[in-house]
Amino acid sequence: MITYISMFMFMLSIILIFSQKFHFLSVLLILEIMTLSLFTMSISFFGMGSGVTGSGFALVFLVFGVYEAANGLGLLVSRTRSSGMDQLTGLFVLMFYSSRLLKW
Repeated sequence: MITYISMFMFMLSIILIFSQKFHFLSVLLILEIMTLSLFTMSISFFGMGSGVTGSGFALVFLVFGVYEAANGLGLLVSRTRSSGMDQLTGLFVLMFYSSRLLKW
């Protein structure tokens, strides 16, 4: 039952990530939902039995999940400080010169 809920959450997060067009923070939250669903799916598949392998895997997976969240928030803060907005519309625009360099 938990496996099916995790698969549903994962598929829903994939659909949401492709339909999200506005805010970078929303994409980060969707990625966290995806990480959580993958974690629950892998725990239900591998199990948290009496072996050290299951708990070690869970610990390593959670460490990488925390790293991903911290890295994403760092990118969000950097993007917001540099451009003043967290929207995805101008994220992929190549800007080689800033307005300060063009005023010379």
